[in-house]
Amino acid sequence: MQEFLSFFTIPLFSSAIRLGTPIILAALGGAICNRAGVLNLALEGKMLLGAFLGIISAYYIQHNPFLPMPPVLSTYLALVVAMASGGLLGALFAFLHIKYKVNLVILAIAINLMLLELTVFMMRVMFGQVGTWSDPSIVQLPDIELPIIKNIPVLGDLLSGYNIIVYSAVFLSILGYFVLFHTKFGRHIRAVGENIEAARTVGINVNRVQIFALIISGALAALGGAFLSVGHLTLFTRNMSNGRGWLGISAALFGFNHPIGVYFSGLFFGFADAAAIRLQNVTELPPSLVQVLPFIATIVALVLVALRTKLATLINKRKFFSSREMQTHDEEGEKSGA
Repeated sequence: MQEFLSFFTIPLFSSAIRLGTPIILAALGGAICNRAGVLNLALEGKMLLGAFLGIISAYYIQHNPFLPMPPVLSTYLALVVAMASGGLLGALFAFLHIKYKVNLVILAIAINLMLLELTVFMMRVMFGQVGTWSDPSIVQLPDIELPIIKNIPVLGDLLSGYNIIVYSAVFLSILGYFVLFHTKFGRHIRAVGENIEAARTVGINVNRVQIFALIISGALAALGGAFLSVGHLTLFTRNMSNGRGWLGISAALFGFNHPIGVYFSGLFFGFADAAAIRLQNVTELPPSLVQVLPFIATIVALVLVALRTKLATLINKRKFFSSREMQTHDEEGEKSGA
């Protein structure tokens, strides 16, 4: 029992928060699109684009003689470039789907495959590298110590000392909840996702809502990708997203497309990833078996989602038939009384 409890350390949970951050950001983007009635399976490609342009932008901004600035500022500006690129890709995604009715699944697969190979090609053309590229001048995003929380035992080690993207994931989850459930734009998003024809009937501009949803989703996924290249590491490697976009889609479903639920489901996947890494260090399990743990967690999460959906359907059916029986009983009572 003592050995089991010793497995769960503060560094393990801190690692889970860091590893869960890109999944949370991608999942928030996926949840917004799901709420708007758009199936966005291109999160993987958008994360990869954000990771590539994030580190490339940090390098070129830092080495631009016309824009002298501290190295860390160039990294912050690189985040803006990465988010803008993801938003533009989301806008292109929306344009092709809404204007030319391109199938969303085929379009997403094409974007994911294209960016996977395009980033490798550009890395080879620009730097002569194929597998991994980095440069010593690129500065990683600094960690931020929270003034009061950092002095609290245990809690300070768990909640303080992360970079701005990690804290942004928390803020964006809360902001997403507020926007979806307490603003007019959020009501329009939910209305379009629940019944697109009814939304059109009441005068909601469905195309505009879905375009904004795809742009926001692309920016969030690209920010998650930039976290990998300049927030967590200072390098870019082939297929750096490594399935995190797909995990983000699963996390959005597991969190039932609710921003707060999405945040904690993203942490769940991050914990599975962190636990897999720790198991490699403290056990002699085969690495191939340990590395599959996050994907086993994905399957478990999707099974739970399916079971909950089925249970909700059964409960609704039972309520419906119960109400019908009560209504029939009342009608029979009225007839017998008459």
